[in-house]
Amino acid sequence: MHSIPIGRFLGIPLRVSWSVVFAAVGGAAVLALGVLPRLNEELGVAGRLALALTAVALFLFSIVAHEFGHALTARRHGISTSSIRLWIFGGVAALSAPARSPAAEFQIAIAGPAVNAVLALLFAGVSASFSALGVPDSIVLIPSGLALVNLLLVVTNLVPAAPLDGGRVLTSVLWARTGRPEWARLQSARAGLVLAVVVFGFGAYEVFRWGRPSGIYTVAIAIFLGMAARNEVDTAAIRRRLSATTVGEILARYPGAIPDRMLLADVDLGLPNRSLPVHRWTHEPIGYLSTATIRAMPPPERSWTTAGATMTPPEMVPRAWTNEPLLDALERHGSDPPQLLGVHPGSLQVVGTATPDQFRHLLVRPDLWGNDRRSGSAAADRVGAWAPTGP
Repeated sequence: MHSIPIGRFLGIPLRVSWSVVFAAVGGAAVLALGVLPRLNEELGVAGRLALALTAVALFLFSIVAHEFGHALTARRHGISTSSIRLWIFGGVAALSAPARSPAAEFQIAIAGPAVNAVLALLFAGVSASFSALGVPDSIVLIPSGLALVNLLLVVTNLVPAAPLDGGRVLTSVLWARTGRPEWARLQSARAGLVLAVVVFGFGAYEVFRWGRPSGIYTVAIAIFLGMAARNEVDTAAIRRRLSATTVGEILARYPGAIPDRMLLADVDLGLPNRSLPVHRWTHEPIGYLSTATIRAMPPPERSWTTAGATMTPPEMVPRAWTNEPLLDALERHGSDPPQLLGVHPGSLQVVGTATPDQFRHLLVRPDLWGNDRRSGSAAADRVGAWAPTGP
């Protein structure tokens, strides 16, 4: 659903989904027309609307403050935030990368609920002060209700299951105890799947046993949790594979070079796509050419285009040590580099090349629980592009 840009705050863009606008209008209407009249019949329509809109605005502020807690803490750990977006199920801070240590994971995750805990105390203090001063109940309701809402945000967000903040906390604890970050993330994501089933069951019980329409929203939340948890499972499982695979394992070792004057029509494309060294007079490469580039070119154009005119200079091709995890190389050079050179750490020489086709098998989507599929058809079920994720 499209979102509305609100502006930049502390250097972070804030966007609001239209679903939030509709929900805010509905919530304000319920407060102004249904709740507040019962507390103060003498309060006019304008006064009730003003109180209702204030309550809704402060509620949305609580969610935004929660997400900024994550974003600003992530910034302290060198992780940027591309945007913060509010939608019908809450807020999302789009972090550029996952945490790099258990301590960072914990601090980023706990920052959001910590902000809500502080707000709960502040609103509770305001409510107590209003009551002591004899302020009408219709006004006291606003800070007291916001105190309760912020307390609920703390409690629900700390449930130890991804994608909730408590899932990140669980990840940090398991990571610190085992030293296996991707395994820890996978366990948290699996807990998220279990939570989604529980919430779905409760929502269905609300609808069919108690006859409460609110159960429909609970079921919608469960579906969202399930989809988000499944995405977390996919990401964690794929990252675990990539971290367990070294760059050297996916390289095409010492691929045959082609002369720079060779026409692209004469290059043996083969399967899968490869990165071929291009040379001129010596065996020292003057560039590298991915066969994927040739495939993307119209056949007539290949008949007069040379390898030298299409190659990428060596200094422009990403490099990685052969003994480093592939995950580290991809996080450094992007999730889908057209070409990658493997450099031996001892000789400092390029010993092989790679293209995405050579590690595409590692991006096969796992089963629901995050285990590798056993059926032969699984190779066709691929995750299109993996990306580091944060809380």
